[in-house]
Amino acid sequence: MSDAARDSAVPTGGDGAPLFPHANVVAVNAFAEVLASALGPASRDKMIVNALRSRGPDEREVPHAANEMTADDITITSDGASLLESLPTEHPIAPVVTRVVGPERPGETAVEGANIPDGVTATVVLMSELLDEAVELFDRGVHPYDLRTGYHRAMDAALAELDAATTPHDGRRATDLAVARTAMTGNDVGGVVGGLAEGVVDAVDAVGFPTEATFAVRCVSKGSMSDSRLVKGAVLDVNHRVTAEMPARVEDATVLALGGFKRSLSDPELWTKNASIDLDSPDDAAAMEDVYAGRREQLVDRIDALGVDVVVTRLGINDEYQRLLAERGIVGIRRVNRLHLEQVALTTGASVVTNPNDVSADDLGRAGVVEEVMREPRRHRRKNRFMTVFEDCENPDSVTVLLRGVTDQIAAQATSEVRKAAAAVGAARGLGGNRGGVVPGGGAVELRMAAAVREAARAEPSRAQLAMEAFADALEAVVATLVRNAGEDHVELLADLKAAHAAGDEAAGFVLPDGEVGNAAEYGVFDAAATKRQVVLRAAEVANLVLRIDDAMDAEFTEEPAGPGESIYDEEAEKHADYLENTDGTRWDV
Repeated sequence: MSDAARDSAVPTGGDGAPLFPHANVVAVNAFAEVLASALGPASRDKMIVNALRSRGPDEREVPHAANEMTADDITITSDGASLLESLPTEHPIAPVVTRVVGPERPGETAVEGANIPDGVTATVVLMSELLDEAVELFDRGVHPYDLRTGYHRAMDAALAELDAATTPHDGRRATDLAVARTAMTGNDVGGVVGGLAEGVVDAVDAVGFPTEATFAVRCVSKGSMSDSRLVKGAVLDVNHRVTAEMPARVEDATVLALGGFKRSLSDPELWTKNASIDLDSPDDAAAMEDVYAGRREQLVDRIDALGVDVVVTRLGINDEYQRLLAERGIVGIRRVNRLHLEQVALTTGASVVTNPNDVSADDLGRAGVVEEVMREPRRHRRKNRFMTVFEDCENPDSVTVLLRGVTDQIAAQATSEVRKAAAAVGAARGLGGNRGGVVPGGGAVELRMAAAVREAARAEPSRAQLAMEAFADALEAVVATLVRNAGEDHVELLADLKAAHAAGDEAAGFVLPDGEVGNAAEYGVFDAAATKRQVVLRAAEVANLVLRIDDAMDAEFTEEPAGPGESIYDEEAEKHADYLENTDGTRWDV
């Protein structure tokens, strides 16, 4: 729908202002229009252009085909969370949607694809359908209170049926692989979902529910996607040994992790601005330098005596320390960011030490192999790019999926899909505070919930029954969108699916590649029950929130006091008005 058509479809009041809840519903529908085609196993990608750089005024005229405009910042993905985060939003209701539905960024570290949940697209589509159904009932005279009451009761009935449809996780690897593949279906970057699913399940076996610290994804352009693998350790994709005189590979390595913002392996600053010092002879300057040389020797000797093979630092390693470390065969890796240093520590079992003078044997970690490997060749440059791999660690608390043969947008999309699959497997196992269990996919559980809501609506004596029926229609609309995205007749297939459920096949869903009705469980199409629960809860939460809003007001203050007949004009307001008349330099700002 065009912007003009959409604007004209919004009912307005006498002053031309849009009526509520229609105005906010239109804004939510704008999200859904973008995300709807990204739902399901036959989803399509979206390209969001965040910034374009056009040719400068001093450049020659060139034809459009010769890159008259080039994209500086674009996002190409079919992942709902990534789309929701990348879309430019200006409407006041947009932050509500993104905050409740979208991905979370814990702390201050923005990790590509970190903590991205599955089901974001389904949530937005269901939310939009719920609001469309509500507006239709609203226009027919159903009060918002009855709408919200019906939606609450429908949600309770849907979740109760979801619990009934949930099968406890049986602990089999095949179930985990099915959940991982289903989470990545429709986003099979490189056609290697099967291999990636194996690595995802192994990762969850090792670290439990994935977090940004315990589960890393690194992408390199060298190789092909089929070469991607799980590293039971850490990968520093931009950090490597500080000098070629240090070993490129160390086996059975003892690892020291130095964090904090103190000296690390650099000398303290000797001078400050405008500082001065009185020296009696040149020997005094040499003596001062000898003090720091002695400290360096003493610290490196202590590190060497502890058997350290690799030192990973948060800050730098100056030239003198580099020389001393290299002479003793110790690898130094500097300027590792906080998150990556934490991953190295979790992988090796090391403790992050803030003061290098306080290192003890208990602070050290172990790695079977620490090796510098080529990350990718740098075209038209002399030097190649390298990374450091910590591997073969015993019982690591952090692991890494190393994706090869991916760059730019493909890398970002593959990262999101791998993280999403790992989160789905963890949720299915009941990790991370989730309710465990799996449900058949392909729209099967949505149809079960819709049928249960309709059954509950028949027992509802009030007009809330209309809202419950609308809730069921919205659930079925999600399945229709899934089918429509695959190029099939959603009307016919939805009827066939309902008939299969009525005949007793409660796992009947839309399955690919056949594009027909089939038993989703037999096809190995499983979703984490916790994901479906979040879809229903979040969609209903935002829909009810939007329906509660009946007006929007500008929060800017005015210098003029309220007048007679305005809602806040009372005895106190009159006193304030009198005060303003008799006092200079005040304003109405309370």
